[in-house]
Amino acid sequence: MEMLIGPLLERNGGYSYDTFTLADGLRSSFRYLRLDAARYDQRALIAEARPDPRCNIRLCETQSEFEQLVEAARRRDATTVSSGDATTVAGEQSC
Repeated sequence: MEMLIGPLLERNGGYSYDTFTLADGLRSSFRYLRLDAARYDQRALIAEARPDPRCNIRLCETQSEFEQLVEAARRRDATTVSSGDATTVAGEQSC
């Protein structure tokens, strides 16, 4: 499973980032008041998911890159499902 991790962004007076997997969809991290706290959380997420051989982590440099990769993943999934070649199992765990 592919996990996309967006860049750190300033939002609503704090810092956060987005993640995307087909299993969980688009999710936003907790909003941190300090940039270093958000960066630590992002790195901890990567470190936690990295040992899982089923998980392919992709850290995006820009929000534009993240959005493009999310759309591409959604298109691939829609194509797979519509062609009847779905290989995901119900209840599949996210990274």
